[in-house]
Amino acid sequence: MQYLYRISSSYDGFTPQRIGERLIQQMYITYNWREYFDNLERGDIVFTYFTGPRVRKGIYLISKIVKINKDKKVTGRVLRYDQDKSLVNDVDLRAYGHQIFTRPRGTVFVIPPSLRIIFEDLNEILGISEVEIHPNINCPECVGKSRLVCEKCPIMSPNFLIKWEDEVRLQLRKIVEITSPFWIIPRQSHWIKKSISEHPLSQMFYSFKAGYEKYSMLFGLGILQAISYHQGFDVTKFDYILGIPLSPDKKKMEFDRVAELCKIISKGLHVDYRRSCLTLSSAISRKAYKRMDMEHKFRKDYYSFLQISKLDLNNKVVLLIDDVVTDGATLQVAAKKIRDMYPDCQIYAATAGTMAKKKNMTARVIRKYKK
Repeated sequence: MQYLYRISSSYDGFTPQRIGERLIQQMYITYNWREYFDNLERGDIVFTYFTGPRVRKGIYLISKIVKINKDKKVTGRVLRYDQDKSLVNDVDLRAYGHQIFTRPRGTVFVIPPSLRIIFEDLNEILGISEVEIHPNINCPECVGKSRLVCEKCPIMSPNFLIKWEDEVRLQLRKIVEITSPFWIIPRQSHWIKKSISEHPLSQMFYSFKAGYEKYSMLFGLGILQAISYHQGFDVTKFDYILGIPLSPDKKKMEFDRVAELCKIISKGLHVDYRRSCLTLSSAISRKAYKRMDMEHKFRKDYYSFLQISKLDLNNKVVLLIDDVVTDGATLQVAAKKIRDMYPDCQIYAATAGTMAKKKNMTARVIRKYKK
């Protein structure tokens, strides 16, 4: 939700010129009056409207709420501020001022949709899913396997998940819908102005990929959340969960990430996971094909090596799980093999992460990551 917060500078002594003094680590600000906000939650956007005899009326500060303490103090991550001039010009404020609805306390206002056109450039920032968490997770609920729900985990908020319909332009043939909770920064990316070390979720994902089993619950819950928030999955009832199989040469050496994700999702959705339905008859590595620039041959060989057990999938709805999607080649080949054998099977897909590459991202997401 978006709020407009009015502050009387003459009463509080907090003027736009003092915003810089209030900043913590140059990017956070603390609000002192939790009770003035009606139903404020993490992820909400707060526009601060300054008024009073010592300041020219206007919106000088915009932040996203990242923390609410028990003492009712609220911390926001500053998205934009200006100490000298209002972020919204006087003409726009006058034009839309009559459409701002007063809340019961008379101090907080909900911003109506008509007002948002003023902040078109800001919306490009607010629309991007961001995660503000620490790289190490010590929560016993996430690392244990006794529970599926951890309401305390910040990254399970819809504010921090990929907004799939707005941010991703990846479409896969033979698959009805695909979703994923988190952006993963590629190991080598020359255009994203952020490294893996600066993006905790990417660090966690590569640790998970390297065999750190404790992150299974985190990414499994992320997939469940992505499915619940993706409109295309709302009315879908799955009959089976299938996982992209591990190459046979890696079974003795590697932790089967996809299998663990499938188990968690199976429990969360109460859907049967058929682990042995998809298998590979021979070892295959996409990286090796890429190095030889033989992408077409990879698809052909993967299709040939992929085996499907005698499970009747006709007229069934299947959820296909993988750990990450870049261009979706593996998922598409698997979906094609299933559909060739069972033409009436409907296939949905979900992964723990989506690689943050230009071909996967909408224009506004690309502009964000370039910054």
